[in-house]
Amino acid sequence: MHYEEQDKERWQRARELFADLVRRAEQKQFDDAYLLQLIAWKEVAPDDVEAAIFYALYAYAYGNMQVARSYAEQAYKQRKINLTLWLLLRDCCQQQGDTLRALIMAGFASAFYNVPIEVPIPRQQLTEAMEKLSLALNYQSEYAPALISRMQPSADGGLQQYTGMAVGEFLPQFGRQEAWRLWTGVYTEEEMLDNKGALFSRIKDDEDLTIRCAADIPVDLMLAQAGQRTCKIDVSQPVLLPVAGTEKTQRVYFQEADGSQHDSMLGKWAFNFYRLTQPTRLESEQPLVIGKPVLLGHSPRRRKVVLHILLDAFCWQMVKERNYDLVPNLLRFFCKGIIFNDHHSISEYTMPSVPTLFTGMYPQHSQLFNLHATHWLNEEYPTMPEQLQRQGYYCVNVMGAAEDAYNGLMRGFDRLVTNTYALHTYVGVERTIRQLQAFDACDQYIFLHAMDTHPWTQNKSGLPLCVQTHSSLAERSLSEEKAVASVRLPPRPIYHRWNQQSIRDTDRVLGQLFAWLEEHYDPEDYLVALFSDHGVPIYDKKLDVLSKHMNGAAMMVRGGGVPELGFVDELTSAVDLYPIMGHLLGFTVPDSVDGILPQAFGGPGRACAISTSIYPGQTFKLCLRTKTQACHLEAKKITDEDGRCDLRGAEVKIYDRRTEKQLPDAEIAKFLPLIRQFTQSIDTHGCQWPDMRAGRIAWFPDA
Repeated sequence: MHYEEQDKERWQRARELFADLVRRAEQKQFDDAYLLQLIAWKEVAPDDVEAAIFYALYAYAYGNMQVARSYAEQAYKQRKINLTLWLLLRDCCQQQGDTLRALIMAGFASAFYNVPIEVPIPRQQLTEAMEKLSLALNYQSEYAPALISRMQPSADGGLQQYTGMAVGEFLPQFGRQEAWRLWTGVYTEEEMLDNKGALFSRIKDDEDLTIRCAADIPVDLMLAQAGQRTCKIDVSQPVLLPVAGTEKTQRVYFQEADGSQHDSMLGKWAFNFYRLTQPTRLESEQPLVIGKPVLLGHSPRRRKVVLHILLDAFCWQMVKERNYDLVPNLLRFFCKGIIFNDHHSISEYTMPSVPTLFTGMYPQHSQLFNLHATHWLNEEYPTMPEQLQRQGYYCVNVMGAAEDAYNGLMRGFDRLVTNTYALHTYVGVERTIRQLQAFDACDQYIFLHAMDTHPWTQNKSGLPLCVQTHSSLAERSLSEEKAVASVRLPPRPIYHRWNQQSIRDTDRVLGQLFAWLEEHYDPEDYLVALFSDHGVPIYDKKLDVLSKHMNGAAMMVRGGGVPELGFVDELTSAVDLYPIMGHLLGFTVPDSVDGILPQAFGGPGRACAISTSIYPGQTFKLCLRTKTQACHLEAKKITDEDGRCDLRGAEVKIYDRRTEKQLPDAEIAKFLPLIRQFTQSIDTHGCQWPDMRAGRIAWFPDA
């Protein structure tokens, strides 16, 4: 059946009002008639962000910058991508002397729609302005510390762009300036101190290497302060102090309060940890980078270890279909906790899925869905690491891709060791064990993001060694396929073998980690959660980005406070991880969270799990699953950059989840209220901004 909008007359009236308001704004007709039309619009579309934008345009036209900006900022909190809004905020901020904010908005408009940047930059703000503008123009690179459009002043007084990495410096950020900021060092352990610094000194501004993710060499992002040659660390309790040098063969001198003097050698941009037990003065001939001190000590209010393991593209649906033969160690460990056996991801790929896990919010609410857009997560939305950092945990990402370091999702981490693709579980397990040993005197939150279980097109990625040696030439032949995105991989045996071998390997090395945890901690002292962000397409005969194999993800929990229930068939969603952690770790779950505490933890549970594909340039898709049915919606129209789409006439089908047979359309009726509720901020009802449509003429030929 086709999706029909409710209140057709109301929305027809809304489309007429919207078009008229846009026309009047373009023609600068901000008169009483405009205001009357705006009041009428507010009556037919009371919850729409557009009203705030139209009010801001009106106030700006009459020179009331404070009111105009207030309405515009209100709209921006709810919708991060809108060309009219960006240009309005640019002009408001410029009028108010907020050059940096104006430059950010101008950068967005330039990156997405090629609008020229014409914002004068005061010389005293030049350095910070280049940082903000580089981020705003970072359209094609979400992996920190890479920046696709690094900006710097040119000799003729203008600006020039180059592609490079923010290594040996603070990571650019949009958010508020804190005392401690992420500084990008090089990752070294049991290596020559200066080698990595020397290497990155040569390659950090190499465009080809930057685009190739710097050959997957790990970097070390640390909360730090930089630039001083001397500093005093006042110690009221033992701490571990990270310190990095800025030059090769740099020596640092320590003078303790009792008069003791010591010295040590630092590596260029390489952090080393020093144990301080009394007030200590540090001094060096070259500038130092001082990391945020790690306070030592355990609290009975905390677990000694909170460990989150993200297995990228780990398809739990396929594991179930094989009767769990690939994961004996996962079963052995998590059967003493809870394995949610009917769990679903929110999306088909990593960028929207990980923000959902870290915020408990659907993508349209967090506004983190467009992998080209670098927008700062609203400060009022605390991430899970932020919650744990506030409780006193030392928060470390021991291995990850840093996809979300620029958008604020990594707020709360004290340290992130990152590279882009080569995220092997055996490396992450070893780093995790070393992290647990090294910082055993404090309570830790550790995040491990492994990617072995994620298959890629063999046009670009190397196969696991065991798959290479046991596959025939015919099986590996590229004549059968073109290079495609991972969400569109075909169902070839070579990918089945790759995926299943990687799951076996991952399970084997995770077994070593679980055994180590059980040997060194009592069960109530740790909390371990393992989950995946999405599944894989290679087990589907027909491509469907919201199929049971694409959304059939993993979520399992064990440790202090977790009942020993084993397999639980309760329906759960990725947004539920946040309230689960709040329940187990005692932090407040904000009202912004869309997740629901499962019944297994005493919560109400959910009757429906929602998965969605919000990918600009493609049709919007939605799947609502109950225990027995799956209702699929696909729009006829294209999703715009802002994640919104006209859902009129969308195709809706419903299936029996057990038999996968299509059911009569009459069964769809009970899903329609939930579809309308979920898409309230997504469905444009045909009210889409013409300037954005015109900027994507290939998507919207009618623009």
